[in-house]
Amino acid sequence: MRFLDGYKRFNDALEWLIVGFTGLIILVIVALPFVATVVRYGTGEGYTWIAETPPQLVPWVVFPLLGVLLRYDGHIAVDVVPHYLKGRSRTVLRLLVLAVCLVSALAFGLFGAKTVLFFRQLGQMSTTEFEFPLWTLYVSYPVGFSLAANFCLEALLQEAAGRRDPAREIGPAGA
Repeated sequence: MRFLDGYKRFNDALEWLIVGFTGLIILVIVALPFVATVVRYGTGEGYTWIAETPPQLVPWVVFPLLGVLLRYDGHIAVDVVPHYLKGRSRTVLRLLVLAVCLVSALAFGLFGAKTVLFFRQLGQMSTTEFEFPLWTLYVSYPVGFSLAANFCLEALLQEAAGRRDPAREIGPAGA
């Protein structure tokens, strides 16, 4: 149980970092169009990179937050069966779902990393105002799914130990 407590504290800190990081990215995504407007109005010049950057940052919001949403059961789900199950049957179903999520996240993370390596070997560069290696856009995919696998593992271990915290759920408690 001490391991689970330490693992939970580690993931609490990791979640805090992820939410802070993605919050800063969202701030940049929202601020850049405003900056572009001010620059264009003030100087009469437009800079393409200001318009190109926000869409390139969106994956760095979506994929890292995936694990945080899974941690809070904030994912999209059709929860018909759990309403009819009680006790141990509900726990077994939840363990099965978490195991599938864990294996899926690991597979997506692994194949995402292989894809990044493939694009890195191609050596393609972006066609934006500031050129950069195109593979850097795809790094968020394996990072996000690796984080999701980590949070799925935590939820799986907590459920197996009977330490599920209904207060952490986004949806209705006990659903």
